[in-house]
Amino acid sequence: DSGAQFTVVVTDSTGTVTSDAATLTVTAAPLAPSITTQPASRTVTAGQMATFTVTVSGTSPLSYQWRKNGAIINGATGSSYTTPATTSADNGAQYSVIVLNAVGSVTSNAAALTVNTPVTITGQPVSQSVAAGQTASFSVTATGSSSITYQWRKNGVNISGATAAAYTTPVTTTADNGVLFSAVVTSSAGSVTSNTATLTVTAVPVAPSITTQPANRTVTA
Repeated sequence: DSGAQFTVVVTDSTGTVTSDAATLTVTAAPLAPSITTQPASRTVTAGQMATFTVTVSGTSPLSYQWRKNGAIINGATGSSYTTPATTSADNGAQYSVIVLNAVGSVTSNAAALTVNTPVTITGQPVSQSVAAGQTASFSVTATGSSSITYQWRKNGVNISGATAAAYTTPVTTTADNGVLFSAVVTSSAGSVTSNTATLTVTAVPVAPSITTQPANRTVTA
């Protein structure tokens, strides 16, 4: 009915007259905000930023207020919010937004932030010296996000099955002398390679053994 024109015709014994037209304006009833797209959870590496976004229907003007773990974030009053550079302390934080207008308000679902910490090697493999016939053990320690995996290498080539934080060689021979061992440590935030450790294999000392005995001799005086 918005825009309809209304007039009135007035009549008596002397004639008729028509009034000016009056316009009817009908405005839509204001609608409370309703979230059509919820904020989505995000996964980033420490040092990166994360952006959360919400899509809302309802009568304008709409206002927004983002929260982190239920606490108001100062200045976060748009339909999207980008965090500062993240740290491992932000891992697991919950982000939500309250949307308001003149009719009412609505609160979004909480979106989780996962922050993966890059792997850092805190203990490097140490060079070993053994006698031929012995084994040698190398180990590495690392910190970072969960699900850290390991892959040991011998002279830069992956060793099949050597996927623990420590590696023990088979029984060594002198052919293993000077071999280099290292470990690649990997998590969801990336990978890092350890320093190389050198294996020194010394020959086992052998007691003397006579292989040719002195021979008897006969001579003339």
